[in-house]
Amino acid sequence: MNMLGTTQFLMIEEICAEGAYLDGKEHGDVFLPLKELPDHLEAGDNVEVFVYSDNQGHPCATTQKPLAQLGEFALLRAKQINKVGAFLDLGISKDVLAPYNEQKPKMREGYSYLVKLYLDNASKRLCASSNLGKFVNKTPAQYKKFEQVELIVAAKTDLGYKVIVNEQHFGMVFFNTVFKRMYIGQRMTGYIKQVHEDDKIDVLLEKPGMDKISDLGEQILKKLEENNGFLPLGDKSDPELIKKTFSTSKANFKKAIGGLFKQEKIQIEATSISLLKNKK
Repeated sequence: MNMLGTTQFLMIEEICAEGAYLDGKEHGDVFLPLKELPDHLEAGDNVEVFVYSDNQGHPCATTQKPLAQLGEFALLRAKQINKVGAFLDLGISKDVLAPYNEQKPKMREGYSYLVKLYLDNASKRLCASSNLGKFVNKTPAQYKKFEQVELIVAAKTDLGYKVIVNEQHFGMVFFNTVFKRMYIGQRMTGYIKQVHEDDKIDVLLEKPGMDKISDLGEQILKKLEENNGFLPLGDKSDPELIKKTFSTSKANFKKAIGGLFKQEKIQIEATSISLLKNKK
């Protein structure tokens, strides 16, 4: 079983002046520096560690928590560029290499990139790749309309935001459906709008239908209660102000406050809404 690039519970076999040797099964001994060994542990105890390879290819361990593990996507910053590639900050003392042939686009020092961590077959070391097309769209896109999915923002395009759906497929969130701030590496929940015949996927950020309006209505009531029963937003308010406050469209906002008005919970004016007394 491969353990490189993953977090494991390993048994302490021996403690010496330099550190501890852990039982890595078929990988042999795994070295953990003494400064990272918890004081209360001794030989025979298990310790939770992240396993990686040192510069000589020997398995080592750290109790530090990495920003990502083998098989995961993460936004990592390029700390150094040299003749073999870019070294990215993994959140531990050991950086992870993104070889030049795995860089798309070519990386620059100080910039952050969405990458996937993989195990290089030749060196048997944990590496990073920003050539995300190698890892997604490998299976048919079988999603139901309005199915809830997990998204990772991968890129900004002329049409909208390219996202990774359930870490398996590329999808697109078009600009005219975006009502919240989005940035590369961001994780969020989305909903399948449509899967085309060529497996291209359109994604929505807001829950479709009346469930979304109901949820938005609850958010509006909560905001009113936090602001002494008054908000300077109404039927005629600027759509950008509504977007900034509730991360939604003006159309959805009007539907939500209309529903609250019918329930006799709020009063609506052109540029404001207020809670009706005794109707909270």
